[in-house]
Amino acid sequence: MRILSILLLSVLSAIVLAQDQPLIYTPILADAPPEIRNGRTFVPVRVISEQFGAALQWIPRNRQVIITRTNQPEIRLTIGSTAARVGDDTVMLDAAPFISSGRTMVPLRFISESYGIPVNYDATTRTVRLRQQERLYIVPLPDSRSGVAIETPAENRLARNPILVQGVANVFEGHLEIEVRDTSGRVIAHTFTIAGMGAFYPFSEQVYYNNPSEDAINGVIVVFSRDGRGNGQILAQDSVRVRLASTR
Repeated sequence: MRILSILLLSVLSAIVLAQDQPLIYTPILADAPPEIRNGRTFVPVRVISEQFGAALQWIPRNRQVIITRTNQPEIRLTIGSTAARVGDDTVMLDAAPFISSGRTMVPLRFISESYGIPVNYDATTRTVRLRQQERLYIVPLPDSRSGVAIETPAENRLARNPILVQGVANVFEGHLEIEVRDTSGRVIAHTFTIAGMGAFYPFSEQVYYNNPSEDAINGVIVVFSRDGRGNGQILAQDSVRVRLASTR
């Protein structure tokens, strides 16, 4: 029974660690911005090859692009046509591939799901998310709003030094700041980090704080964008309550 209990605790610990394992936030950026047609997000086809290890072949006479990936079915798309081939099957698209600014634009969700990569759209931040193992790919769509969304750490979780703070933010002529505060509002950590302009881009920053108490204390992580034109106005912010482990 003791051995079984030890094994059970080991399994539960492994599950907890796996759940707490932070994702690697990875922006999908290209030399041509994503475009939305008929409710579908299109990206330059080269993004697929660079991010997901696919090979590309362009057939000029047929205006076709062939996408191949190891141990995955071949995908064949034709410019201006909603009929696509996945392996031996014909699949109808909601919108046809097209060429924009010299770039071949293809439907991101169709290709990703054909390769078994889940795709989600976050309406609040206008970002498309693709999850592959421990990596979260984020496609920022054009957006003129300022905003901040903290996604890691989770609410009311125990945070240890340094805290990995992750999320997405869109700043307008400003910059992004992160603070850790105790229950009295005293700032016990403060840093700057990189953010995007014109769309919600991912940010990821290790933040070091100081808790000299022997015990964990309640605290809050605040991420905000501040106007950089001299008035110091806070344009947008988000916060999450956490338990801060001792740093003694």
